[in-house]
Amino acid sequence: MNMKRYGFLFALPLALLVGCGEADELKTTTTETEEVAVAEEPEEAPETETQTEEAEVQETELGTNQIHLKNKALDITEAMGSVQFQVDKVQTSRLKVAEAYRDSFDGKEEVTVVVFNVIAENTVEDTISFHPNQSTLVTNTGEQIDANLWFSDDVGGDFLGEVKKEGNVFFFAESMPEELAELRLIVGGPTSTDYEKLAEESYEYTIDVTK
Repeated sequence: MNMKRYGFLFALPLALLVGCGEADELKTTTTETEEVAVAEEPEEAPETETQTEEAEVQETELGTNQIHLKNKALDITEAMGSVQFQVDKVQTSRLKVAEAYRDSFDGKEEVTVVVFNVIAENTVEDTISFHPNQSTLVTNTGEQIDANLWFSDDVGGDFLGEVKKEGNVFFFAESMPEELAELRLIVGGPTSTDYEKLAEESYEYTIDVTK
């Protein structure tokens, strides 16, 4: 089962984390586009960048994934007792699921994917339990969605002392990406191994995903 899960994730081009080389290449390409636009038509530069994002389509074994929005500059930070928690990236996209994988999406031919990159760090030696990969998402379109544990990275569970975990948390929505405007991310607070609350019971963050 683990091999299947990892193979499945490898086929999914939705992860927000990229290697240094890829990140540098993307940054360089964007910069060059902006320089050309500024030299010829300064006012059109932002529009050109947006059109480039809209045209980004990824073909994989899992299906065709069209990126709608990328925001790698979220600045959500929270001290939850001994836990330092951060949400620093969000991505929305529309996935046309390949027929061979539709059973994994309850037979759906298309789904909207919302991914958050989260960072959680326990700052004390005591063991705590914290589960950002079991968060809940509420959309402006009226959907309430639990995080998908199968696709999400292992960023939750027990933190055995001063441990730091980082990874992506996946949600699958019915609404089209362009219909999403405001998302509410609800994250349960950390507890001790005896289920004693170490901070607030839950935390809520409102995130703008309009283009």
